[in-house]
Amino acid sequence: MTPMADIFRRLLWFFIVSSALAYALFLIVGSTIHASAMDQSRIVAARDSLSQGVHNLSGMVMVHSSCAELSVHTTQISQTEFQLQFTTWNEPTLPSCVEEDTPRSFRALVFAPSVGITFTATLDDQPLIISVIPSVEHSY
Repeated sequence: MTPMADIFRRLLWFFIVSSALAYALFLIVGSTIHASAMDQSRIVAARDSLSQGVHNLSGMVMVHSSCAELSVHTTQISQTEFQLQFTTWNEPTLPSCVEEDTPRSFRALVFAPSVGITFTATLDDQPLIISVIPSVEHSY
């Protein structure tokens, strides 16, 4: 083989190997970023409008498709812990559905002491991260 053919062969192998490594890195980093973005969409921020012995929770939950409807049920787990159980179902009368995250609003009323209460949440029996932001209603 001539030296020029040897250089060309080595350059060709370099480009093949570097392209394969770059594509593998792209797949790994892309899937990590996608998983992180999906985790962020699973965080629910709920506003807690407090009044005497009543928590009026409201917020948005991301559901799996544009046809999915949302309901919420609260359960008292212990003296200080309540669980919001979100359930989804597909509305059969809608003609076409898109399988992408879609926001749905919710409202829940919990009768409990104003302080010392924690909330957990599930979406279709899968754990959901919930961040409750209290706001106190004033009566004048």
